[in-house]
Amino acid sequence: MPNGIVFEPIPQNITFEQMNAILTFRTVWLDMAMWMRNFTKSFVDDHPNLEAVTNRLYAGVPLRFYNALVVFYGNDIAEAYLNRISNIIVVFWRLMEAMKSGDQEGVQKATQELYERASQGADFLASVNDYWEADRWRDLYTQFISQGIQMILSILQGNYENEIRIYDQIQDLTVTMGNYMANGIIARVLN
Repeated sequence: MPNGIVFEPIPQNITFEQMNAILTFRTVWLDMAMWMRNFTKSFVDDHPNLEAVTNRLYAGVPLRFYNALVVFYGNDIAEAYLNRISNIIVVFWRLMEAMKSGDQEGVQKATQELYERASQGADFLASVNDYWEADRWRDLYTQFISQGIQMILSILQGNYENEIRIYDQIQDLTVTMGNYMANGIIARVLN
């Protein structure tokens, strides 16, 4: 793959319901990437749409994860994941604030917290589905965070060509994340 992303294969002979699960989780992860990008641009530029974009990212995206997961795991697990995604979004926000203001200590603290939360999220997902590996989720989250940080830097520096290239990589990565999430759920349901 051009961006170094290895796409998770879609299972053969899948049902309509299984394909819907794959599309749902791809869409949810793509929404996460899209709204984080929109938020970053609005935040950096102090755009008048910042409040609306913030609401969509902070409330809408985690709720989409919740709605997708509650069908398979029930309220408690879906709500726990909603909280984890919400917390990651808040830390990304703090990271952007620190980067925009030049607060290097804040940047280091938020970056470290993002990777810690990613590791905890990976462990959580592996604990709820035997077909999800913590190391695989940790790797996916780490790539997502790393590319997110690169995207923020590119936007702050006005390097829009690089920002577009990074966003393309993030889109590829989130498709992989959505496929991995859906494939684990499908395997769990079938076995």
